[in-house]
Amino acid sequence: MRQPAMEIWFMFVVPSGGMHTLNCERIPALTKAGIRCRLIYFQQGIGSTQGTMPCPVHYANTPEQFAELLRQHPPSAIVVSSWYTVVQTLRELGYAKPIIFEIQGLGPPQKARSELSLMYGVIQPHATAVLHPGSPLITGLLSVMMPHKVSYVIPNPINAAAFHYHSKPANRKLPMILIWIGRVEPNKNWSEFLLIAHELVKRGEDPELWMFEDPTLSVPQDRLAMSNAIHALGLQNRIKLLPHVPRMQMAEYFSAAADSGGALLMTSLSEGAPYAALEAMICRCPIVTSDNDGIRTMVANGVHGIYYNLGDIAGAANAVQNLRRDSMLRRAIVSQAEQRVMSEFQPAHYAAAFQLILRQLGVG
Repeated sequence: MRQPAMEIWFMFVVPSGGMHTLNCERIPALTKAGIRCRLIYFQQGIGSTQGTMPCPVHYANTPEQFAELLRQHPPSAIVVSSWYTVVQTLRELGYAKPIIFEIQGLGPPQKARSELSLMYGVIQPHATAVLHPGSPLITGLLSVMMPHKVSYVIPNPINAAAFHYHSKPANRKLPMILIWIGRVEPNKNWSEFLLIAHELVKRGEDPELWMFEDPTLSVPQDRLAMSNAIHALGLQNRIKLLPHVPRMQMAEYFSAAADSGGALLMTSLSEGAPYAALEAMICRCPIVTSDNDGIRTMVANGVHGIYYNLGDIAGAANAVQNLRRDSMLRRAIVSQAEQRVMSEFQPAHYAAAFQLILRQLGVG
């Protein structure tokens, strides 16, 4: 009797943000490697309407719905991202095969410790293994708080053949473009982005500020606070709020910023493995970033981008100006960043590493 084909489920709350980007990158890579995939989201999101995936996509958020999907499409293994209580739910429904719990980011150190402590009672007994992209914070916390739990590291992939630099002569006539990407909430630290931009204006620069976000993932009080800050700093005529930009179009925006002498400005208090960095690097857009833990998995300071210390507004402004004015520095950083993405973050590498994990867990 023929055995049913292996199929892996990937479960997450909503198709938006970095997790949606990760699925857009890894699902085609795994499919190409012969691994059948199925996406289970708990609710609709912006990614629900932006293109199609090369695998079935379902929306389910109750144990009864999960049970029905398990009956109809029994998986060989399940990857649950972030939502740790679902791991226990799946076990209570009788699912006995491997469950890999995926951590992409847990916030700043104190919050990360608290989150992992909450997860312990579910992940330790019910998850087969933990998967993460290798941020020093998560690696260190897992070694201390879950030393006996098998954990795997795979850097998040990006397909440079599909997402890459697009040069347009008109871009070079644009004002210096500074890009910020994230949710309008405290950890993404939008307020520091505005303060750095204000400092550059005071110094005589003429930046244009492109802020990419998903308004559905923010709350009214944060949006009001940002609007008030924009007006208080006199930046309202410089800012373009760009919600719901389809992911593949972002290559054109990064390329425009690159050609304008601008940069991606990352101000987060903490990051897991930010896709914005990889996307900027492959589009030759230099990065000025806070030293936020997860960025270290992608950017070495002074090699692939420039770090600044959180709160050091003048230091961040200096870095932006240096990258605009020092053409030799800019070329070196842009070239080294692009080469690193090409060599270390290929989708084929991700697929091979994932296949090895499945073999080690007895999935096949």
